[in-house]
Amino acid sequence: MTKDAVSIRIIKNSLDNIAKEMFWATIKTAMSSIIYETYDFAPALTNAKGDLISIGTGIPVFLGVMPIIAKAVMEDIEKHNLGLSPGDIFVINDPYRISTHLNDVALAMPIFYKDEVIAIGTIRGHVNDVGGMNPGSWGPNATEIYQEGLVIPTSHFYRQGKLNKEIARMILHNTRIPDFVYGDLEALAAALRYADGRIKELCDKYGVELVREAMEDRINDGRIIAKNRLKELIKGEFFAEENIEKYEGMKEDLRITAKVKITDDKFIVDFTDNPPQVKAPINTTFAGIYTAVAAAFTAVTEPHVALNQGYLESIEVICPEGTLFNARPPAPVSCYWETTFYAVDLIWKALAPHLPDKFTAGHFLSVVSETLSMIDPRDGRYKILCEPNPGGWGAGIDKDGESCLVSVADGETYCHPVEVIERDYPIRVECMKFNLEDGVGHGMHRGGFGMRKDYRILADEANLVCSINRIKYPPWGIEGGKDGSCNHIVVIRDGKDIWDGGRASNFPVKKGDIVSIRSGGGAGWGNPLDREPSLVLEDYKNGLIDIETARENYGVIIIDLKTPSVDLEATKKLREQMRKNAMKSISI
Repeated sequence: MTKDAVSIRIIKNSLDNIAKEMFWATIKTAMSSIIYETYDFAPALTNAKGDLISIGTGIPVFLGVMPIIAKAVMEDIEKHNLGLSPGDIFVINDPYRISTHLNDVALAMPIFYKDEVIAIGTIRGHVNDVGGMNPGSWGPNATEIYQEGLVIPTSHFYRQGKLNKEIARMILHNTRIPDFVYGDLEALAAALRYADGRIKELCDKYGVELVREAMEDRINDGRIIAKNRLKELIKGEFFAEENIEKYEGMKEDLRITAKVKITDDKFIVDFTDNPPQVKAPINTTFAGIYTAVAAAFTAVTEPHVALNQGYLESIEVICPEGTLFNARPPAPVSCYWETTFYAVDLIWKALAPHLPDKFTAGHFLSVVSETLSMIDPRDGRYKILCEPNPGGWGAGIDKDGESCLVSVADGETYCHPVEVIERDYPIRVECMKFNLEDGVGHGMHRGGFGMRKDYRILADEANLVCSINRIKYPPWGIEGGKDGSCNHIVVIRDGKDIWDGGRASNFPVKKGDIVSIRSGGGAGWGNPLDREPSLVLEDYKNGLIDIETARENYGVIIIDLKTPSVDLEATKKLREQMRKNAMKSISI
């Protein structure tokens, strides 16, 4: 191996590490828990053309977006003659340019070496409020994007290393929580400046041409790995459909579809047969649907790959403009994630029966996110809690589903710890446990359990906003496995349920009320009557099911005297009878 080959390997590893270091620099400096606890952000490096070189840990639905940010910013700089100098950092949140929603504010820093741009640092994070009619800047009631908050076109956030006070003042005058927003934006900017310094160190040490060569080599690595992994997959065309519950003002639920075609060279997903964009905030843009495909493609081929532009070249996305999955202005998009996650789920559902070693049965899908906004009586500050919540995943062909994990396309995010919630907000967490009330999808392997989390409100009053799905259509089972359970949120006052649903806009909550978040359970895989009786007994001993559930769903007779046990003979007879009854039902 030549000296240059060794150096190129070192540089490639360094580029990957820089993106990871950007991630941790943000964690250590961010103001809001949605970033430093939940990790709702992602950093990346691209080459001067905007092609992805490396990406730090972040949520999967940002995987395909980061190079789009770099390219959009560079295009806007040239098109609008914005000017470009060393030390410049640009800000943008226009979802039609860079996907997702207005909360996901992106910063980009062209990195100069001497007088030439050699790379672009990009980062995007969920900023908890950018104005609009709902605290938190999202909710189910928007009919156009202008109701959702401030739209920021590509603008200088820093110019030659100095804060652009005009754009900063404009942003901070359009948010309910300016101190938190400013702190988070500065944390994102700090990560970019860190990358700027590290890239320059590499160029000083190895020379700019060798750094460029390493970047191209990294892209070629991804291209080769993707082609090899594609060859290992089953080939053919696959189809799936789902339904999204209608929003206010819509006449009926939305039927959505995806066609997946896998060849030796391409992973093609066609979203042509889908509804037109709607006057509800569940539209997503093309970049949003592209990144959904990128997340699914990465999951099915090589989840731990050092992702780059070469790896993404095998993806092809077909989606007409003006549709639910490729919306145009002024379609509202603040709750885009539900539709983007459904896109991942459609690909998953289409492929799961054919790739059982890579996919499970259906999971709870939704972020089950809520915002609770209030004035904290302890310090008089206005605060907004926004968070994802975990739920139940579907069973696999050889395992039970995982319990209380975040949704598939939210991948690397975490839940807020109880200690952080109670420290930062006027809330007491009175319950955080498996959602046993709503249950799971039964099967030879059962689904995982969702979560129940009860928040007691300690502020004088608060507003609840939520926009979740799978409130009517549960996760899907495979090979006889039963469907899972649905997501919902319950507001409890004086011991009585006063609201139970999935979508609320500024629902008034009083001091002492409980907001109970309940995510659904995953679906089952295989006939429940084929489940090992010992596993049913174990679930009973662990308090996950009762004797009636064991009998009615699994045909298992549990005797609970001094020590719980299975009556194997009675179980055998009951299962035989249940199979006969099932056959009669099918024949009728």
